[in-house]
Order: sequence, then C-alpha cells, then structure tokens
Amino acid sequence: MRTILITIGLIFLSLLSHSQTNDSAKVIRKTFDTYDELRNMQKEEEIDVLTYLDSTFNYQVQIPNWLNLKETGMTYAWGGTLPAVEMIENAIMITAYEKKEYKSFMDFRKYIVEDLVFGKPTSWSDSHIFYGKKELGKYKNIGYAYKVYWIYQNLMYHCKYILVETETAYLWIQFISTPETFEKNIDKFEEFMNGFKITNF
Repeated sequence: MRTILITIGLIFLSLLSHSQTNDSAKVIRKTFDTYDELRNMQKEEEIDVLTYLDSTFNYQVQIPNWLNLKETGMTYAWGGTLPAVEMIENAIMITAYEKKEYKSFMDFRKYIVEDLVFGKPTSWSDSHIFYGKKELGKYKNIGYAYKVYWIYQNLMYHCKYILVETETAYLWIQFISTPETFEKNIDKFEEFMNGFKITNF
C-alpha cells in the first residue's frame, strides 16, 4: 500500500512539474527605508504589482501603481495620494485599531462616525469639524460604508469611509477629497478597494 501511495505521489509531482508555466507569480522579498526606494526597486525588478500584507491585523491590499505612497507618521496607518486633479491631490489611508480598545465593532463605528455631532470636533481630532454623513450600508460584504463631510483648516472635505472588522482589528479605510474632486477620483478609490481583502493568518 505504501509503495502505491509513493508511486501515485511521484506521478502527481511529475505532472505538476510539467504543467508549470513561466507566467506564474514570483514573490520578491526585500527591505527598504523609504517609499521612494520601494518604487525604485519595483521598477528595477520589473514588478507589476505590489501587495501590502498585514499579518498582524489580517488584511492585504494590492497597491495601484498610481498611488503615491506617503509616510503617515502613525504606527498603524499607511496610505498615499492620488494623481493630482486640478492641482489637488486626494488621499487614501488605512488605519488599524486593536480590538481591545473597543467593546465591539459597533462601538468602533460610533467612535469613527456614528456618534459625531454636527458642527462639533470629531472624536478622533479636535481640528476636524463634523458636517454630516450619509450611511451607504454594507460594502461588498467586508464592512460598512459612509460618505462623510468635515471641515479642516477652513476647507470642506468630502470623504468615503469603509469600516471593516477582521479577526484581530478594526480598520478605518478613508478616501479623502475636496467637493470638486470627489466624483473625479471615486473610481480610483473603488479600484483600490477591489484589491483589498480580509485574510486569516
């Protein structure tokens, strides 16, 4: 019996080795100090797609080549700017929150958007004044979507938020834009979200 299993295993392996093609994905792991260095490495290695993989907070996202990655200055946040439209750069950012900081996903949603009061500073920033929200419901079975309005340094912003729960974290995914550029760039945010998925490491 053991001989038969080994033989079947060898036949299976030989079939796999003959059916492989040169089109298979190649994983490259290297370190970098800045996002500019990362993009230069991507060009040098002719890498088509960069994927941000977070095994601590259980999600991953393909990084579009048009996203200009920026340092956020925050430990659990990363993101970048979109190509300028009318000299205005919109932004996309993902911030992760440890689950132990909130009693439930609903408490997290209340903190980020649900309990905000019109004309008052947000719960997460004294310098952002809340000017309304529109609940958009479930988003692709991964979270809840909102269109949110706030004022920062006397400028109005129109944003789309996707709030997500993973096994280990709550995620706040933001598309931040001006009123004039929201509709012009929302498709790019949707493209970004098409490369997002919750993982289970």
